[in-house]
Amino acid sequence: MYQNRKLELKILPSLLLISILVLSGSQAFGQLSMGDLPHEVLKVTIDEKGTAHVTHEVNSTAANLKPIQIDTVNGNMNNLTVTDAKGNPVEYAKIQKIPLSIIINASQRNMTLVKYDLVNAVTNTDGVWRWNYYEPQDTSYTAFHFPKGVDMVWANSRPVYLGNLGLGQHGNGFSLEYIINEPMNIQTVQMAGKNFSVGVRTVSGLGNYAFDESLKTYSFNIDKANVPITVIMPQALLAGPYVVTLNGNATLHQEFHNNATHAWIGFEPAKNGTIQITGGAIGQGQQTGIPSSPNSATIGVTTPTNQSDNTSTYLLIGGIIIAGVAGIIIVKKTRSKASSKPEKA
Repeated sequence: MYQNRKLELKILPSLLLISILVLSGSQAFGQLSMGDLPHEVLKVTIDEKGTAHVTHEVNSTAANLKPIQIDTVNGNMNNLTVTDAKGNPVEYAKIQKIPLSIIINASQRNMTLVKYDLVNAVTNTDGVWRWNYYEPQDTSYTAFHFPKGVDMVWANSRPVYLGNLGLGQHGNGFSLEYIINEPMNIQTVQMAGKNFSVGVRTVSGLGNYAFDESLKTYSFNIDKANVPITVIMPQALLAGPYVVTLNGNATLHQEFHNNATHAWIGFEPAKNGTIQITGGAIGQGQQTGIPSSPNSATIGVTTPTNQSDNTSTYLLIGGIIIAGVAGIIIVKKTRSKASSKPEKA
């Protein structure tokens, strides 16, 4: 009995030791690295269907005799290939983890290309394409290229104007949003007899536009929440700095892509309702010396001319001319009478 109990006590520490080794082994396997970090350039090209075509351009590994481990971008991967710069196949191994890692041996190749597709990486919701992109830990820079019809994107809810260029991403990742062929709604604002075009880019429904010169505000309604909106404001109509409110409450916004004539104001409201943009000053389009009524500017309607003011001006000018002519005649008559008197001896 005593010997059996002693044997059990010996077995118990052994079982505990085995358990500790198993747990330690699991933790070490999760941190497994079988190669050095690559010197690479990561390129992501997104097509119009939301598939991300990924290319890792790994530079020469000749200086290092160790294998190279390339961490991939997480997602629904298809069409994985590993080749040299000429398209010839290159041997590789996989580490089956999330995300997948590729192991290549050191070689004299100038470049190794790891290519694959991530199907439905970017999803479309009500016309807005979104992707929570997480950069591989071995990468510090990703070059993005977007479908035709995308000239601006939203990175972490901040607007970025691209034009015909791509986007360079530094860091661990970001939330990406963009709209293909984003609709442009143009409203004509008339102020002081001049026309100004205000552009609003969004997939949200819009309505109830209003411009109030006395309050220096431009407002409109939106019917969708969490949708990017960009207002292209003529600075001659309403100059900055700007304050943006949603239903009377301040909302985050950013002025970007400003030039000599227009300011781009971007924001992504959390609710639907009324957007109001307040400027720092009325632009140079305002005529000085003419009093402004509370709503002296209108949208889409011609501002009527005040005919009584014009008539008074014409009468005043006419009176001045008549008075001048009469004065000249009186002076001439006075001089002629003085010259006709006989001189004294």
